[in-house]
Amino acid sequence: MKLEKILPRSLGDSDSDCASIFTSLVMAAHFERSRARALGWRGVRPCASSHPAWTCRVAGSDHVFGIRFDGEHIKDFPGGTRWLRGHFSLYVFPDAQSPLLDIFPLDALRFALLPEYGNAIREFSGGEPELQPFLLGDMRMDVSFAGNALALTLEAPARHRVICADGLRAQDGWLIEPGAPECDVPAFSLFLRLFAVIAATAEQELGEKASVFRGMRTVPRLLFHADGTLDECEEEKETLLSLSAAFGPAPEENSLRPLRDIPARHRPDDMERHLRPVLHVLTGFLGAGKTTFLRRWLDFLHGRERFTGVIQNEFGKVELDATLMKGDTIVEALDEGCVCCSLADSLRPGLERIIAAMPAEQFVLETTGLANPANIMEELGNLRDLVTPGLVITVADALDLCGRQDGQGKEDTGIRLAQLQKADVIILNKCDAVDADALEKLTNHLQSLNAKALILHSRFGNIPFGELDAWIDAHADTRLPSHSPRLMRMGEHAATHAEEGYVAKAVSFDHALSVPELERLLQSAGPGLCRAKGIINMEGEGPCVVQYAAGRLDITPAPDETPIDLVLIGTGLNV
Repeated sequence: MKLEKILPRSLGDSDSDCASIFTSLVMAAHFERSRARALGWRGVRPCASSHPAWTCRVAGSDHVFGIRFDGEHIKDFPGGTRWLRGHFSLYVFPDAQSPLLDIFPLDALRFALLPEYGNAIREFSGGEPELQPFLLGDMRMDVSFAGNALALTLEAPARHRVICADGLRAQDGWLIEPGAPECDVPAFSLFLRLFAVIAATAEQELGEKASVFRGMRTVPRLLFHADGTLDECEEEKETLLSLSAAFGPAPEENSLRPLRDIPARHRPDDMERHLRPVLHVLTGFLGAGKTTFLRRWLDFLHGRERFTGVIQNEFGKVELDATLMKGDTIVEALDEGCVCCSLADSLRPGLERIIAAMPAEQFVLETTGLANPANIMEELGNLRDLVTPGLVITVADALDLCGRQDGQGKEDTGIRLAQLQKADVIILNKCDAVDADALEKLTNHLQSLNAKALILHSRFGNIPFGELDAWIDAHADTRLPSHSPRLMRMGEHAATHAEEGYVAKAVSFDHALSVPELERLLQSAGPGLCRAKGIINMEGEGPCVVQYAAGRLDITPAPDETPIDLVLIGTGLNV
């Protein structure tokens, strides 16, 4: 083992070397998000406090963990070896609604029921007196001054029981009878997954497998008195369990029992899938605002150095969306068809090209407004050697859907309905154009169509992206609606745009159009026109991006763009 891999300076140069080593391990693991997830991390946050502290979540546990560095000291072992020993306090914070709190100390239960519980966890530093009932374990880090060994040790009670000596009375009797436990928490098992993730992270960053040992010792159990004092109960013993993961020579000779591997190690069903990029599918009917939302999302991701590639599929011959996205990210354009049917064979080479050009941890496939995500998810099952299928995100046009609802709240069947029902996340866009009552009614109706989907309201493509991020993390290990197969009735199949009569027609212009001319053209196309988009010369403005959907026409100057055709999409077009 070489300590310089994680601490590139001499040991003992500060009074918090063990905290620096822990920070280095966590930061190195999170350099690539996919690698951190494969190890079992589900989020970690350093705390702003005088003592280094962190809160985190790990796979397989519903709780938030708190880790606080409490200091370090030099320890000499027999044989003349010198080690630095660091101490970390371990806290566990169950959800306020968790039944686990019923067996926590009463002070923990009282505080968890208060409104400030959530904020207290977020601001955790380890020094707050109200959080002391959640302190249930310790972690020790031993580091050799020779730089050739490191050991991590978890120690916590098998069952943390505090005996209520005098009992606690309630109005109608005993809340806790004398001699009964005031709490009975399986502390060691609660921390086991956290420690397994930390030990596995050390394995990866140090480049060697840990030697694992377990141990046990007993200490007097605590007695709680009615006056609030605590003392030791010599008649009853509490069992403290320990688990050590050692790299290099062990710090001391002991009688610990060796184990073959780290217990409760996070083992994904398919570890390789974490090494492949995730491909999210972005869908939504014509003109819903997919590209606007995508640009906002990319700004959020890239601002956090989570670079993301885009594959854009246009229904028609004009690469308008790819043109508008240029300069923001690498964009692979698949045109003249719909990826859910006629362009399925083009998706594999398109993915291969963009993965080679941009080795990112995730990509987004922006489909045409006429794509059925059910067909796309079926196709992605054949591409698992390249990507891991991610979310289906559907952008829905609030203005369009409200216009289509009758008194019963019904909307069209076919593509629109398929996009909403197959979504993991529904971005309800253009909420600024709909009154509050109609928006609430529409939101409730969408929830009835897809009860498992997260619905986020959007204005101009903006949403609380942090909330989307947290939801993605929370559902990473669950089966999402888009990944659940739906058995179709005999003779039924997923709808396609061809069956519904949608076509795309491109119109070229040899002169600059006035706004009235453009409006007449769109009106003459007929009632079946759903969408129009292009970059065309407008009188007095020059090149402009023209967007038409749900009866609304937007014209935006684009002086740096080259005019391209206007594409009209719909049914029965008179063009």
